[in-house]
Amino acid sequence: MKILIYSILLLIPTLSLGQRAKIAFEKTTFNMGLVQENGGKVTHEFKFTNKGKAPLLIKFIETTCGCTTPKWNRKPIPPGDSGVVTVTFNPKDRPGVFSKKIIVYTNATPPNIVLRLEGEVITKSVDIPTTYPIVVGNLRFTTDTIRLKQAETKHQIINLINTGKKNISILSIFKPNYLEVDCTPLTLGKEMMGNLIIRYLPKHADKIKPDDYVLIKTDQGTTHKFMISNK
Repeated sequence: MKILIYSILLLIPTLSLGQRAKIAFEKTTFNMGLVQENGGKVTHEFKFTNKGKAPLLIKFIETTCGCTTPKWNRKPIPPGDSGVVTVTFNPKDRPGVFSKKIIVYTNATPPNIVLRLEGEVITKSVDIPTTYPIVVGNLRFTTDTIRLKQAETKHQIINLINTGKKNISILSIFKPNYLEVDCTPLTLGKEMMGNLIIRYLPKHADKIKPDDYVLIKTDQGTTHKFMISNK
């Protein structure tokens, strides 16, 4: 009888481990590219899913700098559901390259995850027509060519700026399946800078065609094609 009770007690921790939450982020590092010091705060959402078998609870989030502010849902997230950790960075008085660490503490396995927000804060005045020669309504871009190399993973950042007096939002991005494309932020205020971030997935290299492109559409009714080149 004692042996049976002891065996059951040994089994309980094993069962409880199998019923834990498990947090899985789509990406744990995000590069914001160039950020204008006087352009205001910039924000990114780190998306995650609870892939465990118990509700996920984010207990608290620690940042290594007062310039970085996290925001998250404080309610338990059921198994299979998703959520976001929103991180806002204030570039004021912080020129140069930055890499901010955000530590997420949870009841999951593993119990804490490190996120990173990276980029570079620029302070010098910008010659807009020269730096952003591609005009799409009140948006301007540094280039409209996406350059890929089939033998390597490619990471390209295309900078953009809103030269108008009203907010402009990116409504949709059409892309081939061998690319990951993010725009941050999705809404740009007056004279606000942003970044179109392109990641190339080499496993789809055989699918690249000469006339492939990325198409963006804004709430101003403008669209633009970014042609893809593998030369």
